[in-house]
Amino acid sequence: MRSFKAILFLLLGVVLIVGAILTPAYLRAVDRGVLETAGGEPELVSEAFSLLSLEKPGVAELLYRAAVVSQLADLPKVETALGNARGEQVAAFQQGDTDPLIQNWIQLHRLQGTNVVSWFVSSGFRGSVVEHLEQSNRPGVRELMHNRSLQALALFFPVSSAGGQAFDSAILMTGLLYQEDHLNASFRKELETLAAEANRGLDTRPLESVYLDLLSLSKRLNWGQLTAFIQKVDSAATLRTLVHHASRSDEMLATVFSGVWFAESGSQVATYLRRYAESGSKDLQTAVGFGQGTVRYLMARQEPVYVSSMRESLRSLGLFQPVAHALTGMTFRLPMIGLLTKYLLFLFGSFFVFRLIYMLKPGPDKVEASLQVEGIGILRQQIMALVALIFLIAFGEPFLAQDSKKMENPINWRFPVVESAVTEKIDKIMDTKITQITILALVVFFLVQVSIYALCLVKLKEIKKQEAKSRLKLRLLDNEDNMFDAGLYVGLGGTVLSLVMLALGMVNPGLMSAYASTLFGIIFVSVLKIFHVRPYRRKLIVENEMESA
Repeated sequence: MRSFKAILFLLLGVVLIVGAILTPAYLRAVDRGVLETAGGEPELVSEAFSLLSLEKPGVAELLYRAAVVSQLADLPKVETALGNARGEQVAAFQQGDTDPLIQNWIQLHRLQGTNVVSWFVSSGFRGSVVEHLEQSNRPGVRELMHNRSLQALALFFPVSSAGGQAFDSAILMTGLLYQEDHLNASFRKELETLAAEANRGLDTRPLESVYLDLLSLSKRLNWGQLTAFIQKVDSAATLRTLVHHASRSDEMLATVFSGVWFAESGSQVATYLRRYAESGSKDLQTAVGFGQGTVRYLMARQEPVYVSSMRESLRSLGLFQPVAHALTGMTFRLPMIGLLTKYLLFLFGSFFVFRLIYMLKPGPDKVEASLQVEGIGILRQQIMALVALIFLIAFGEPFLAQDSKKMENPINWRFPVVESAVTEKIDKIMDTKITQITILALVVFFLVQVSIYALCLVKLKEIKKQEAKSRLKLRLLDNEDNMFDAGLYVGLGGTVLSLVMLALGMVNPGLMSAYASTLFGIIFVSVLKIFHVRPYRRKLIVENEMESA
């Protein structure tokens, strides 16, 4: 019977823990399998075909390049379709779409370039744009055209100077986007405000930054690509972030463009890339490869992508594939239910494992058996299962102990000197600001002390319920004195561990969490001994004296 129970507990523990591993739910991350479930039409390849039929070859070409980066299937078919369309629609491929206004100017001035900035190098093309914009009745366009007379600039040379061609091109291109309704309403309003402030003599750097970002985009995009991209941009900050990441490489340009194309707004993509400056680009590329549904799901969650090697190994086995598929679908539809399911499976699985360990250890002798209290062992195993769950959450959850390194848009110049370098080092060591790592360390230390406190109370309850005289209970209570001080030992250990990790630079939990570990130990041990052990010891002393009398 005992061996049957042991086998049963082993099977239940293993099955439940494996189920927890197969559940792709995390506190601060999205599993790649969940993203794959969220994907759907339109995908990069199908969207590229659709855009070719709509005579938007510029956008289709960038989506194709993103598909190449993601190594998707059916790439030869798209490449063939693009080649055929390039031969049949030469003008459309040059400008990226079939805008008749741009097409007339390109033909009029016999331009050969494909990117927008190459067209504005031509003085004849700029003259046509000036003539077109000077006829506009829009106040915003007029404010932009007045920028051509600005002299006190920080990033550009004035239009009237020998090097003013770049500033003139940026103004005219922005004015053309404004006039032809290619700008987002909120971005258009912000741009008009910046242009008006610059014309009134205020700081021109915010406006020049926008011009510089648009000029940077126009060096790598044709007109169809530029207009499709800029329509999703709703602020200057969004534009700065997207241009910063897109300018890293041709692959990143295709990835960022495709992400903006599939997302509901460019601000979601920019926020994600700012929040996860290191991994955001790679995660966006993963989402883009799965399609529009995945991109919008990831942008709504605003969490990094995580791939569990252990889960992927289990999922590759045919036995676990149906279970993994069902758990992934549930987590996709109900993320919080999936997370709760994962924790419950691990909690009960750990409990059965501890039950198995309890059954496998040698049984008590005759004297110890007489002092056993029914139900105490199960209560102790439940507490240990809770402790295991705490450590799973603290150390098993990806990105939980990592602070997001956000990218800031402003570019600040900083020149290090010896004094500032030393001061920075000292400030880093003495940093007392509360970070996510500090909060996690505080929570873990607190919960560990609560668990030790609960185990000590269980032990105290066991002594109370034992069938023994007061003198024996007093000696048993004295024997457990080291256990009742365990909170102090663990607290000191947590402090030493935190200081060692801080000195080695492995993880920076902060001095606050290091000292709090010992503080928690002192508080919990004091409460245990003063309010629980001391009154019971006093009661046993009185009972022992009365029994002796």
